[in-house]
Amino acid sequence: MCKMNRYLAGILMMPGLGMAQALPQNDRLVHEGVATCAASQCHGSAVPRDGSNVFQNEYVTWTQNDPHSGAYQALNGELSLAIARRLGIGDPREADICLDCHADNVAAGRRGERFQISDGVSCEACHGGAQKWLSTHYNAPAVSHADNVAAGLYPGDQVKARADLCLSCHLGTRDKFATHRIMAAGHPRLAFELDTFTELWRTAGRQPHYRVDADYRQRKAVNGHGYTWGAGLVADGRQRLALIMSPGFAGGAMFPELGLYDCHACHRSMKSVQWRRLPRQGGAGPGVPFINDSSFVMIVALARALDPDNAGAIESSLTELHLAGSNSVTAIQSAAKDLDAGLRKLQSGLTEGSFRNREKDILAEILKSGARREFLDYESAEQAFMAVQMLVFELRNDQMQAEIDMLGDALQDDERYRPAQFARLLERFSALD
Repeated sequence: MCKMNRYLAGILMMPGLGMAQALPQNDRLVHEGVATCAASQCHGSAVPRDGSNVFQNEYVTWTQNDPHSGAYQALNGELSLAIARRLGIGDPREADICLDCHADNVAAGRRGERFQISDGVSCEACHGGAQKWLSTHYNAPAVSHADNVAAGLYPGDQVKARADLCLSCHLGTRDKFATHRIMAAGHPRLAFELDTFTELWRTAGRQPHYRVDADYRQRKAVNGHGYTWGAGLVADGRQRLALIMSPGFAGGAMFPELGLYDCHACHRSMKSVQWRRLPRQGGAGPGVPFINDSSFVMIVALARALDPDNAGAIESSLTELHLAGSNSVTAIQSAAKDLDAGLRKLQSGLTEGSFRNREKDILAEILKSGARREFLDYESAEQAFMAVQMLVFELRNDQMQAEIDMLGDALQDDERYRPAQFARLLERFSALD
């Protein structure tokens, strides 16, 4: 779907809700290890094979092209070692706080004979413990995809399940989260958007991880880019609110958990006063840190296009969430609950059909937001770029497609981001509509 421009190449190197099925890390199944998948007759072929419903070289694709395979090795780098020293956690390759997202960190009793923690974010970290489905998942149609899911295969083809899985590391959960303390120790900023990242991982390097052909469509769910983007966006927003409403947000210190706030609301150049104030923040004054609302800004645009009766309530609740930052943690959590109600209503009406032929309307709302200079902060501009790129692809607009790289180039460096420049580029997109 998307071209690997310099901006996306950069975010790919960053480390990265209630569910019907447990996340792989918590599935209570034995994780047998990458070696059980890597045989040449399984997924370890050197080249794609004809006459098979899968490429059978997925192991090679993962090792050579997928950054997930190097997640554990990153813990041996100078940056990781420095972060560990600052946090006082010892060897990062042995610390759960690191391994929970940089590896398939299941309990010792759930590690099979061929399991190696050094494999990083490996097959079963995404596909679930293979204890019950390893010996049968290739035996279609006698054993269906649904049978394998029932045996513990994680349903990554389902948008909501995939969003929950990806966000568990690229955002965090109550059990594992890149806190403000971890960020202050030097951890890179996290960025994520489900459709963009799904497509980038699927087509990593020269060889896709899987192909969506007739056989795939017969066995698994296939969703369009628009629905994947919208559903993933709402899942991200609701997960952020769930973290805000969790006990860990209040903490026991003077401040709430600042890892959920907009970094640039505080960390800006001290050489001049650059305080920014946006209408959606309700006029909160200098010194009030803002919740990271980058996904919420896109959700407002989505709601304006697909659920206008609910959009105003979502927008008002977002403003109240920001204003509550001047009050108390209790007020913030109460406002988060109100906003989540609006998002839940929006989520309940999202279907594949609701996005059909509505891409132009959604893009128009995002461009209107740009014209109103609502992307003063880097992270909302980042989300706007990923959304625009997906929508332009869906609309098959060649003129806009030719401008995408310029938009991405404006986001190369978060410390050198220029809101006025980004707004002018979005105005050019509006003229091309």
